[in-house]
Amino acid sequence: MTVMVTGGCGLGGSFAVRYALDQGEDVVAFDIAIKTELLDDVKDRVRFVKGDISNASEVFAAVADNGVGRILHTASFLTGPAYDRPLAAAQTMVIGTLNVLEAARALKVERVVHVSTGKTVPTARQFAEAAGSGNVKILPDPYTSHKVATELLCNDYRGLYGMDVVVIYPGQLFGPGYDFAGGFGRALKPIVEKSLRGEPVVLDAWDAAAVSTPRELNPTPPIRTVPVMYASDAGRGEMMATLADDLPANVYRLQSKEELTMYEITQIIMRLIPGSSIEAPEPEVRGGPVDPDSPANRDFGFAPEYDMEAGLREYIDFLQTGRYSRLLGAWGDQTRTG
Repeated sequence: MTVMVTGGCGLGGSFAVRYALDQGEDVVAFDIAIKTELLDDVKDRVRFVKGDISNASEVFAAVADNGVGRILHTASFLTGPAYDRPLAAAQTMVIGTLNVLEAARALKVERVVHVSTGKTVPTARQFAEAAGSGNVKILPDPYTSHKVATELLCNDYRGLYGMDVVVIYPGQLFGPGYDFAGGFGRALKPIVEKSLRGEPVVLDAWDAAAVSTPRELNPTPPIRTVPVMYASDAGRGEMMATLADDLPANVYRLQSKEELTMYEITQIIMRLIPGSSIEAPEPEVRGGPVDPDSPANRDFGFAPEYDMEAGLREYIDFLQTGRYSRLLGAWGDQTRTG
């Protein structure tokens, strides 16, 4: 079977491509920018298609020309830039998702797996409650608003056309790469990079809250635990859902291995980078492991492999060497395998 990964050169998308190759699948990586730093060792086995997800003809051609049987749709817009460029974000996220769904409907693709965000659930709830009161005033977030729209479109295509469309909520992604991490990953990036350069890092309460909302809109967010997820786990879980046989549900959350505060994360970074100095507010709340039992585990066997420390080891190794290597062995040992 041929699987197409939109955003296949991105952070989660690259790892989804890797997992599909490991399973013996033919893989098409569709992306607006062909970046292969996370796929260098396997790029000869991937069909790369340069295309714009907001261009319907390019999406249709990629699916038709390559005989695509299933689609994993990871292509999206970055969280932060969506605040400044909501129209561009909508073209990528909303129109792009429509293009994928329409191509899948017209060309009889077996399944579409759409990667969304767990933020859609509380946002939709807050909106419904506020709208019922006659006074809608919730924190603006174009990225999440567009994701809510895409999930409703997925529901429409399931209900109207009987399509197999599954929505996935990964955790807060981080991992190797230079400029394609999401909100949490982009917050973590300068902390790790400055620490590697020997520069001291000082985080204030807003930094420690690890939110993507602009500071001026939410200057004092509560410090929280973050469901941290290394990109390898996210990509693997998303592709597992794409390749699985019949799934009893159409929305799945990929469980993280642990939830941590930014303070706890900085302590791990300082252990891994000798001589680094990071100051961060120490909150009363504490993180910890997450129960591995979940519908994703029961229905298609997903369980996270990486805790924060293991993921950071690979991320740091990438920044130091300029190439991706898997350091987590099959049994959880820290030995290089790639």
